[in-house]
Amino acid sequence: PPYGMKAGAIPVVLAAVLLHYSDEVSVYKDGTFIPVLGPEHFELLVKDPSRFAVKHIAVTGIRQQVFRQLEAVLRGDKPVSPRPGIRNLTVLSVVKPLIQFVRKLPPYTLKTHRLDDRARAVLQTLLHTQEPDELLFKALPEACGLPPIPVEAPRDDALTAAFLDALVTALRHINGAYDALLDHCRELLYTAFGVHSDRAKLRSDLQFRSSRLLGNCVEATLNRFARAAADEAKGDRNWLEAVVMVIADKPAESWLDEDVTRFELNLSDVSRRFKNLEALQASVKASSRGGFETRRVTITRPDGTEVNAMVWADHEHYAKVDPDIDQILQKYTDAQLQHIFHARLTERLFDRAESKGNAKSEPEEDSQIAQDTASRNHDA
Repeated sequence: PPYGMKAGAIPVVLAAVLLHYSDEVSVYKDGTFIPVLGPEHFELLVKDPSRFAVKHIAVTGIRQQVFRQLEAVLRGDKPVSPRPGIRNLTVLSVVKPLIQFVRKLPPYTLKTHRLDDRARAVLQTLLHTQEPDELLFKALPEACGLPPIPVEAPRDDALTAAFLDALVTALRHINGAYDALLDHCRELLYTAFGVHSDRAKLRSDLQFRSSRLLGNCVEATLNRFARAAADEAKGDRNWLEAVVMVIADKPAESWLDEDVTRFELNLSDVSRRFKNLEALQASVKASSRGGFETRRVTITRPDGTEVNAMVWADHEHYAKVDPDIDQILQKYTDAQLQHIFHARLTERLFDRAESKGNAKSEPEEDSQIAQDTASRNHDA
């Protein structure tokens, strides 16, 4: 009805109509847009036409103006090479690059809240809007803070320019979110490790310093960091990602926003231990003393200031002080009291040294143990 056509011919006529109007009529199966119609769709359509729907896409007036400019921006100088049978080419030539752009984004960009409101709205729109014409002419304009673009409206240069500018700005912000994260991490590394040269020389500075510590790092995290920082084979971006991953124990592209804070805390710990080991190695090298084990003891006071001292000892000294330590540990069985005793004793020793003007004394004067060693003329 109303023409009295036999049912068998209807799919053939329908296929001809859909091919002829491929740029104006979109086809949906179960609410999902079908970019390419194949025999399998027509077989199912004959059996259960209720699962299919069609929609007229009108690209005229201001819509055509917006579409042409978006197509030019997204396609650039690349020629269009459509797949055989692809439908709604005019719309897909704009929608397809947008969808591919979103699919290539790292997980961090998809989850972060460090985007501005407009960029975040555009990203969510690209992730969840399914109908191509609704995406281009309704959802994206609204995400950019503009009204939907109607079908019959005349050309409007001001609205077209505003939409294009807002969308491109949001896409650039989205695309640069991960790079901004890496730049932030690079700046934190520069500050934490006390690099005094130009920021562009962060890598060369850490490579040189880390290479001098390789072989002396036993602690796992510090050893991995030194190896990653000393690596000369990777490109600059991959080198930075490797260093950041060691500190955070998680690839940066998979971070959540709270992982940025965790990275900052871990970086503070790693950089402090790295610089302490540097100072320890420098002191050992400067003293040229063999047969000793060296410790760098540091205490941080409530006002944030730090004082430290180098302690030199051998196994004979350990045997001398260990019994006293055992007695103290037996007296203070509570772990908290043990820590308090250790911190208080260390602080009082430093205060005593400062009062005598020996806070920066030679290694032989850093501790009574070192003095005893020197007096016995220990043979290294």
